[in-house]
Amino acid sequence: MVSAVSYTRLTLALDIVRKLTGGPYAGYHELGLIKQKISLGDTITIAESDEMSISCNHSGVPLDEANICWKAVDLIRSECGVGSDVSIDIHKVIPVQGGLAGGSTNAATVINLLDELWNIGLTYEDKVRLGRKLGMDVPFYFTGGTAFDSEATEVLDPFSHDMKLYFLLVVPPFGVSTADAYRGIDYDLVGKRISDTNKIKDVLQGKKYGDLIGLLHNDFELSVFPRYPELVNIRDSLLQCGADTSFMSGSGSTMVGVFSSIDKVRDSAGLFSNSMVVESL
Repeated sequence: MVSAVSYTRLTLALDIVRKLTGGPYAGYHELGLIKQKISLGDTITIAESDEMSISCNHSGVPLDEANICWKAVDLIRSECGVGSDVSIDIHKVIPVQGGLAGGSTNAATVINLLDELWNIGLTYEDKVRLGRKLGMDVPFYFTGGTAFDSEATEVLDPFSHDMKLYFLLVVPPFGVSTADAYRGIDYDLVGKRISDTNKIKDVLQGKKYGDLIGLLHNDFELSVFPRYPELVNIRDSLLQCGADTSFMSGSGSTMVGVFSSIDKVRDSAGLFSNSMVVESL
């Protein structure tokens, strides 16, 4: 039996650059993302078993071949020519359909755990290649704490920094599907803040918190906020209670407040019915 915490990420910046019209990922989008690993994670436990099975404490998670973790097992067995059936238990903490890529980090964790359980000897490059077959967000979880990621055009540039960041996540009582978020894109409006995204690495490495605040953004807000005004209300409430800025993570629906200290985050957490205090890792 093997087990690990499957930590997830926030998107500190998200640019929708263009829709790809050719190549192996035609129909996908080139993005410009700064992804930051955070102290929020599910726990994945895998054991050898007589038959494939998935269990989970969240009723919204599929327990069959539709689950990306099941797909990760099938992929490892077919690509590496090893393995048997396993049981996978997912203790879910990451919100479902919250724009926090819980499925993607779970899939990456399954790859890591199967590599350990079956002594496969996968390299970092192997894991990134396999992860991309499961989802565009999966490769990031093999890199570490922070990275620029273009996803479909396969630019993944991890970097390190020493700036500690503190967040309050507010999860509304509804999710936003990635497909719905993409469906509403106005291509004349997105991709206007790529220069801000390009500055974030230097600002993080220089520990310039004040400069960072003005650079955080998410192009999906342009298509999601008009259909979900509740998210705008949460953003405004976070700002009113002391957040230095607020943005949506990924394609939504989780809203993020950024604070200058963990104490300020904790002071504000009680004002929201479904919130989580997290920090960068």
